[in-house]
Amino acid sequence: MSVVNSKDKAKLISEPNQLLSDYHARIALYEMPDSVLSFYEENESRINGKVVFIRNKVDEANAAHHRNTCDKVFFIFSDKFHATSYFTGVSHKVNLPKALIKRVNNNKDW
Repeated sequence: MSVVNSKDKAKLISEPNQLLSDYHARIALYEMPDSVLSFYEENESRINGKVVFIRNKVDEANAAHHRNTCDKVFFIFSDKFHATSYFTGVSHKVNLPKALIKRVNNNKDW
C-alpha cells in the first residue's frame, strides 16, 4: 500500500494555490473521494482562497453563493454529487495525478 508522504501533501496544497495566484478566480476538483475532501477540510487554512465542499444539493446552494460573492474560490465536488455546468463552465479544473488521489484515498491516518 502506498503512503501519502510530505511531497504528496505539498502537491495537494501547492497545486490549487498556484492556480489561485495565477488569475484564476474559481477552480475546482470534481468527483473526489471522501478522503480528498477530508484532507482539504483539515488543511483549509493553507489554501489561498475560500474552500467550498459540495457533497449534496444543500452544499450546492452554498457553493452558488460563494461563486457569486468571493474573489478566489476552490470548489471540491464529492464523487457522490455531479457538478453542473453552472460550476464547470466557470471553474478551472485542478488536475491532480490519479496515483496521488489513489494514495490519498488509501491513507487512513493524517
